Amino acid sequence: MVSYAVRRFLRNARGLAVAFTLATVVAVAFSPIGAQAAPQAGGGGSGEQQQRVNAIIDELDRIGEQIDALGEMYSQAMNDQEDLIIEIAATEKRIKEKETELAAMQKDLRAVAMKSFVSGGMSNSLSSILSSTNGLTDSVSKKYLTSVALNAGAGNTDALQALIDDIAKERSSLEYQRKKAVRVADYASERLDAAEALAKDYERRQAEAEQQLGSLLQSERQRRETAALAAAQSQAAKFKGSKYPNVAPPSSRAGVAIKAALAQLGVRYVFGAKSPGNAFDCSGLTSYAWGVAGVGIPRTSRTQYGGLSHIPTAAIAPGDLIFSGYPIHHVGIYLGNGQMVHAPRTGDVVKISAVSWSNVVGVARP
Repeated sequence: MVSYAVRRFLRNARGLAVAFTLATVVAVAFSPIGAQAAPQAGGGGSGEQQQRVNAIIDELDRIGEQIDALGEMYSQAMNDQEDLIIEIAATEKRIKEKETELAAMQKDLRAVAMKSFVSGGMSNSLSSILSSTNGLTDSVSKKYLTSVALNAGAGNTDALQALIDDIAKERSSLEYQRKKAVRVADYASERLDAAEALAKDYERRQAEAEQQLGSLLQSERQRRETAALAAAQSQAAKFKGSKYPNVAPPSSRAGVAIKAALAQLGVRYVFGAKSPGNAFDCSGLTSYAWGVAGVGIPRTSRTQYGGLSHIPTAAIAPGDLIFSGYPIHHVGIYLGNGQMVHAPRTGDVVKISAVSWSNVVGVARP
């Protein structure tokens, strides 16, 4: 996680910009009802109140999509940061190993030089060359070392020079990786700040709407969920007759992954989280569940989609991953009969929902 000091600095630097962005989004989302869309058909209310309910739910859903996109950006940045930490550690290890090897070679060559110059001693320049990795890549240094080694019958110093060059390259890579890690940490902090700020406003607006409209809002959401489930099940039934002989069969571990995901029902959503029994984001849940099944998959929804085998939507089977959003920013695990288990968004919990087939970008099979 990004340090508090970094987060505080970024907030101060970007405060006005983020505030302006949020104010613009909220102003559009919650403008007077007369300026918003006409009411949808159906619902439990009537007239102006029903129009207001429809408009609020639609706008909250749109803001929710923006939160999902920001959350995916944050998760991706955190994933990149974790990869960079591993890369930096590996580079540091290689440098340490090469420096140990270089020290041994320098020690051997120094002994050769001492024997060669026992009567007059080594020159200051040669002593410097043999005791440091600095300044060893120029032709004069190589000439000195080669001369000393050849005089003692020890061969040339190409291996030593190659090792010195390797260390220089590794150090350059390490510097680049560290700078990139700082940039990624800054970006992750920025996305998280923006997502959390928008989510906080979303929750406040939703609470206000529920207080003002009460049962009408709840009734409309239930109506939409019931209609969505019926539509999802109807479409899923049509898929059953589809045949794709060239598509690999579902994994025998799919049932284990589904069971692992269902065991997390009711666990809260948190940006970038993958903590069983405590918190998940959408891709954290899918990567965890398939991990329990013994199948490692990438961490974020976009990398999962990019790294797994794609199958036709009509070939979907329980355990397959369903992706939505453009760019992709959400993923769930298909359960069958038009339903999936997923971690929807902040303020919500892991739950079973109807699949919105029209929003499905693709399906992948671990």
